[in-house]
Amino acid sequence: MKASALILIVGSALVLQVAAQLDPVCDSCPSKNCTYDKRLSCSCTGLNRTIEIVDPGDHEYFNVSLGFVVDNTGSMRTEIASVKSSIQAVVTATSGIFDKYVIGTYNDPYVANVFESTDASAINSFVSTINANAGGDCPEMAMHGIRDVADRLSPGSVIFLFTDASSKDLALEPDVKALLESKNIRLNVMATGNLCGMGAEFSRLTTATNGTIYRTPDKSDVDFVMNYIKNFAKYGIRFIRGMPTTLEDLKAIADGNCSCKTSIENLVCIEPPTNSCPCPEGFEHIVVKKKVCVPGPCKKHKYGSLGFVIDNTGSMAAEIFAVRAHIANIMANNTVFKDYVVATFGDPYKKNVIRSSDESVIQSFVNSISPSAGGDCPEFAMSGIEDAAKKARKNSVLVLFTDAAAKDASKLAAVKALLLAKNTKLFVIATGTFCGSGVYKGEFDELAAASGGDVMTLTAKSSVSEVLDFLALAAAGKYSLRSFPRCLDDMRKMKPERCCKWVIHHKCKPIEPPCPLGYKRVTMRNKVCGSPNGCPRKRVGSLGFIIDDTGSMGAEIFAVRTHISAIMANNTVFKDYVVSRYGDPYVKNVIRSSDASAIQSFVNAIGPSGGGDCPEYAMSAIEDAAKEALENSVLILFTDAAAKDANMSADVAALLVSKKIKLYVIGTGQFCGPRVYKGEYDYLAAASGGSVMKLTAKTSVGEVLNFIGLAASGMTSFDSLPSTLEGLHGMPYQDNCWIEEISTCMCDCYDRP
Repeated sequence: MKASALILIVGSALVLQVAAQLDPVCDSCPSKNCTYDKRLSCSCTGLNRTIEIVDPGDHEYFNVSLGFVVDNTGSMRTEIASVKSSIQAVVTATSGIFDKYVIGTYNDPYVANVFESTDASAINSFVSTINANAGGDCPEMAMHGIRDVADRLSPGSVIFLFTDASSKDLALEPDVKALLESKNIRLNVMATGNLCGMGAEFSRLTTATNGTIYRTPDKSDVDFVMNYIKNFAKYGIRFIRGMPTTLEDLKAIADGNCSCKTSIENLVCIEPPTNSCPCPEGFEHIVVKKKVCVPGPCKKHKYGSLGFVIDNTGSMAAEIFAVRAHIANIMANNTVFKDYVVATFGDPYKKNVIRSSDESVIQSFVNSISPSAGGDCPEFAMSGIEDAAKKARKNSVLVLFTDAAAKDASKLAAVKALLLAKNTKLFVIATGTFCGSGVYKGEFDELAAASGGDVMTLTAKSSVSEVLDFLALAAAGKYSLRSFPRCLDDMRKMKPERCCKWVIHHKCKPIEPPCPLGYKRVTMRNKVCGSPNGCPRKRVGSLGFIIDDTGSMGAEIFAVRTHISAIMANNTVFKDYVVSRYGDPYVKNVIRSSDASAIQSFVNAIGPSGGGDCPEYAMSAIEDAAKEALENSVLILFTDAAAKDANMSADVAALLVSKKIKLYVIGTGQFCGPRVYKGEYDYLAAASGGSVMKLTAKTSVGEVLNFIGLAASGMTSFDSLPSTLEGLHGMPYQDNCWIEEISTCMCDCYDRP
């Protein structure tokens, strides 16, 4: 017997209506046994959208902790009293809901100061001792504070960080990220200041953990977030782990008339095991649920219009020409927007805006834009944004390109209200200094934050092309527009969206008899090497080799020719093999076969020749190999050059993802240098779930091929391929070894008082 719940929020009063009934979800499975994920959504009177409170694929946690990390340096002096009272109110209201509370502070220099307790009064007493002092510079030691609190939290917990500064100790960020992800802890940041004008590390960590940055410069904004926790924690931790991502949504739930309901997603029936490999005598069947993620969103986000708001004054030539050159590619790849809006603004301002779903009409309009006039700084940006937002559909995304502050900043409040009313995000691409700090008053940052967008600052106008390439991928649904990178480095590190679903594995576990009186059962972990018992490995997909056979690739070709016979002889993972070679000019030359002798003959015929310039036609060869390969394959590219046909990257990535093919790139050169190489291999590898390994010497290819042989034999995984040869040397794999859990009975006499 289970219960269904409907939560009604009327004003500030919450009512939980519970109706006892049989849960019919698993009744649809023949076995009457299943697993599934839950999504909670709220509809609020006065809003034209549904607020999602929990992400799909996030299962319920029960014994979880609540963590707080407080920056108590001197700059927090004005906020510290409000932060303390908010934390104490939350702890008091949720006493008994969380398994414990953990709170820590950090200062500069850092001295660990962490306290944990299940007793709300003890936590509140500790909070009352916190005072703001010292520091004096910006940024501060946030990573130390997050790490030490996360280390004490239970898996599935939530951390709230209160700070007005970015992080000084960025060297710890990879370790902090790994710790949060390993314990599935969500990080939410309460930014009570401008984060020293930086703070990209918080965006990376909150994105990685599915948390949120709440920009809360006002005390009342902090109270909204804390009041949400007080009111909703009693109804389940999923309400806290999946909090709304904007202050506007939080306020709508707190102040409006909302109804929230749970829906079931990703249902997987747990079927009885087949008899093809039954458990041996003395073993019992168990079901293990594992989350498996693949590139691409489970469900593509649907938006209204994609809008470009372009400053066309005299200093914006580079940006205008970049948009003109890239907009066709953006529209060709678009799968998430219904149409397009383009608006320009100059000085004096003259309304010039268009909305259309006809790509040729949009291209013609953009081609007619040219830089002119202006001459002073700032310009009429607010008017351009306003007219674009009026023309755009609801649920749209607007991208502003400008190097100047807004001369008409007095329209800020009206434009903000318009964006919120139409649920339209504004992302700002800043290609200048906004006329300097004496002129710019933060109007774009305020608009972006209010609308759920962001401001990206570029140090060079030539970088606009990279941003437009990113927009093309986002329009194709490969990256999320729920957030936006704040600088080029963040953008280059972003990973494509992934779809995660549950996969059920059936395993055999030894039947454990009860322990005799006076003994207790304990489980020990032991490393075991040999041939494990069980079903034979099921082979999947193709193992593919894509070989650049231009003149500079002699050493790599010889290495593949020498090692491929041993790789095929030891293969227990793949059904067959694919080999593709490419030169300049490109001529399709690819083979797929399960006959090892046919593959060896094909490889023996490959010799280095031609080329002479850099780059080469890698994308065409990857595409032909991927078309030939089976689904769930692994392709390995050997090259020292960038891709001359890099314009095919998006199409090739889509092909790899659709066939669940992973691409690994073995780079044996400089890819023609940074002026030529634009990250196309890194993009393909990331999109497909592969990686790029760069070698400093061509003679090291043999060591990589030895690793490929081990992976093909099942002794290690391609997923563990490191990015450098040093990483390969340090890998801990060993032939046919695994960790076995051994359960035994031990006397419990030492535990007795």
